[in-house]
Amino acid sequence: MHVGWPAQTCTVPAVCLLALAWAAGCEGEPSSAPSHEPPPTATPAVTEIAFGPSDGQVMMFAADGKPADLRSKAGMGVSGAGDDFAFDNTAASAMGGAGGRAGGPRLLGAKQSRFHSFTVQGWFRTPAGRPIGGGAVLVSYRGDSSGFELYARTNATLTLWFGDGLTGRQVVTPQVYTESGHWVFFAVSFAMATKADPENGVQAAPGRAAFYKGTAGTPVRQVHTVASTEWLPVSGAGLGAFAIGARPDGSRAFRGRLDNIRIYHAADGTPPTDPLAGIVNLAALEKLRRTDLGSAALSPPSPSPPKPAPKPKGKGR
Repeated sequence: MHVGWPAQTCTVPAVCLLALAWAAGCEGEPSSAPSHEPPPTATPAVTEIAFGPSDGQVMMFAADGKPADLRSKAGMGVSGAGDDFAFDNTAASAMGGAGGRAGGPRLLGAKQSRFHSFTVQGWFRTPAGRPIGGGAVLVSYRGDSSGFELYARTNATLTLWFGDGLTGRQVVTPQVYTESGHWVFFAVSFAMATKADPENGVQAAPGRAAFYKGTAGTPVRQVHTVASTEWLPVSGAGLGAFAIGARPDGSRAFRGRLDNIRIYHAADGTPPTDPLAGIVNLAALEKLRRTDLGSAALSPPSPSPPKPAPKPKGKGR
């Protein structure tokens, strides 16, 4: 049975959240000491890119680096609705080859320097018969040893790379993203490890990375998770451009279509944020899946009514 991470609606102080980082709930006595600091918000920063004509925060570039409109035809987004568009990178030379990319806004504020937690979520669709792989990038926001990147290291896997400014680490899933020619919902959540602080009632908790998958016809489920006590906050120093569908230089392109890319994150600095606010739990991810599909969402089939018992046959005379 999967136990989801804390929901985003918990509004107690950050000390409580760190003390019970991976518990099912959080309770605590309010501090009696007065504070002039605003309480940390439990609401993460959210960047959402849907690739529609009115999505002014997204920029698109062809493989040669020149601006280009790489939106799909209307109706080719994940919902199939007539006004739904996707990012179309099917012209990439190969999965993991050269291709176009989309770019989004800067994620960290001017007074923020580290990610404490984040969730990357979206949809991908590869050509029929060709699962994701080849090192193809879904989202890239990294420097040499900072930031993060979500890509397909080998066929049917996803890899989260992240750096704390000194060391880069990565977590690789098993081969579970095997679908091709169909829309696949993906998500990965990251949270830093916390050290014990007995004076403030904070218990040590490992950092965690969790990967999720769903499709148009199947609910979201967790497919891989890893924990470590060595994971520091993800550094925001020296980051390159925020790129979708390839690296900022157009290399390691994803060949196919992408839609509804979302980044939830909690960072240090101003305004103060609950360190775990960037985590989107399983129930919330499933809600996003169904919302994105709209009328295309497939509900579980209703159980068939029981068949009537056969009537006994009369005896022959």
